[in-house]
Order: sequence, then C-alpha cells, then structure tokens
Amino acid sequence: MPMLFLYRGLRSRAGFDGPNHHRLARPGAIMAAAASVAAVLLAPASASAATVGCGSPCDNKDPQTYTAVVGTGSGSCYQDAITAASTTYVELRYSPWCRTAWARQTGSIGYLSGVLVQSYYTDGRLRATYDDIPGYAGTWSSMANDKGLLARACFYQYNSELDQANDKKTIMYCTSKY
Repeated sequence: MPMLFLYRGLRSRAGFDGPNHHRLARPGAIMAAAASVAAVLLAPASASAATVGCGSPCDNKDPQTYTAVVGTGSGSCYQDAITAASTTYVELRYSPWCRTAWARQTGSIGYLSGVLVQSYYTDGRLRATYDDIPGYAGTWSSMANDKGLLARACFYQYNSELDQANDKKTIMYCTSKY
C-alpha cells in the first residue's frame, strides 16, 4: 500500500463529510504540483522564445551578466543552461532559451590555461571563436549564437608566458559539436 500523508485543509473534489474531514494526499502529487508552480515562476520567458533565441546580439556576451531579450521576455542565458557535451577540463554549456553556447572550464593543468567556444556553420566552416571573459580567464567563455549553428568548447594551454603574451594557444581538448 502506498504511503499516505494527512494534509489539513485540503478537501476532495467530491465534497467533504463535515468541517473536520481532511483529504489524504500522495507525496508525489504534492511534489508534482510544486514543480509545476516552480517551473512557471522560474521560466525566463514564453515557450515560443525557444524557437526565437537571441541570435547574434548574444555573440561575444557574458552568459552570467548579459540580459538577453528574447521574444517578450528578458533574462540571463545561464539560468536554463545545460551541459550539452564535456571532455577533459571543459564543458559546452547551452541555453535552450537564448539558443547560445559557451565553454566552461572544469579543471586545469596550470595557470596558463583557458577555454574558448567555436561556432560553426552546418557545412563545417568556422563562423567565430570566443575566448575567456576578460577578468575571468580560465572560468568561462563568451557566448556564441547557436540558432541553426553548431558549437564546441575547447580547453587550451599556453606553453610559456611568452606564448601567453603573444596569444599563441595550444588547443588540447575539445568537446563534440552540438
């Protein structure tokens, strides 16, 4: 028999047997209702925004601080981000609402490292590369528009401080394209 909890003040749709009758509710039903309410309250915009995305205005913007206007709503793209792909030291983060992608560093060989996101056309040509956010080197990259495009995240290392001064990166690991 399933576990039941008694909740005061909830009455069945069929009516009640007097002022002291209480409805028995299943914990799963309560959790489902709470999740539905949370999804509505936390959603950054309308469902149609997922087909719109913020497009090129989101290119080279910080996913943590840039307020994207999508459809009739606005918000930060990191709020609904998922990890679309990952490999050694880097994840490809993707926002379905903004339809953008960026790289997030998950580990390091040393202080001379960072991450970047590469945006590709569907025919395989490189469209753009966006590097670490200035001031947050080695944490995450700027965003790339991913509407109708592909993206991959890469971890790179500088072989020396001279290479770093000349921005000569050695790309070591990249995720699959998404």
